[in-house]
Amino acid sequence: MMIKLAKSINRKGDAYIKRHGIGDFHKVAADLLDKSNLSTHFNYQEIVETAFNSKSGQNFKNLEFSDLPLTIARGENCFIDLYFWRRRPTVVHNHHFNGAFMCLLGQNLDLEYTYKKKQKLGRFHDLGELALKQTRKLVPGSIAEISFMDKFIHQNHHQADLTVNLCFRTPQAPKKNLSNYLYSGLRYEKDAELLGRVARLQRFLHIREFDTSKIKISNDDAINFLIQTYDTSSENKRLLNLRKFLGNRIKDELGIDVTKLMCSHETEFDEIESEYE
Repeated sequence: MMIKLAKSINRKGDAYIKRHGIGDFHKVAADLLDKSNLSTHFNYQEIVETAFNSKSGQNFKNLEFSDLPLTIARGENCFIDLYFWRRRPTVVHNHHFNGAFMCLLGQNLDLEYTYKKKQKLGRFHDLGELALKQTRKLVPGSIAEISFMDKFIHQNHHQADLTVNLCFRTPQAPKKNLSNYLYSGLRYEKDAELLGRVARLQRFLHIREFDTSKIKISNDDAINFLIQTYDTSSENKRLLNLRKFLGNRIKDELGIDVTKLMCSHETEFDEIESEYE
């Protein structure tokens, strides 16, 4: 029953987008979910059977997002995913799609933020002010709209041993990167090419010695490297020396201390997490 209902809702969403586009789809998606009463039809057995019998393509690969992502309905312009979450918070992030999500099982504490940019640090990084806009407790049947990019920035604290959220959404917009936000105000885009460069740099450092002064490391590369290696337990001297060199370079050129910003973020993260445990 749940899967049949989800497919019916998805067809209505698809028809709306064909006529009107995706601009207000987050409102329409929330309204369709609200009228569906879909959360009362949550059936784990039906979901498992669907996962093994369905031939429809999955939006996410296994373990690529949440503890288990599952696409249960798909049209030309929108689709419906289920996301299974164990108890933990997400990072503060935005979205490159429009839609809405509904809690089906467990509970979420949803913290919505605003972000105001103050200093551009590179193509994919900037520094600004992250401010809490509202706090919502979401239980089975609760719905939240997902607006495009910085119109909806949030952090979801999954507070049950198992929480299941349904996400009714459009595909991701091409050439748009998701962003993560630190409480200290540092925003960084998850650009695939940038992340790949930084990952390769880390691997090269672990393999053997080379002259880092002969490769072009941009400020974006440097900031992302410092973020990704902030809590490293590595004793690799090449990595640690490059961290120190790039940290000092960013301080001199941009006037920011990435390690200090990360430390401030982690401290506040721990305080918020303990507050909402």
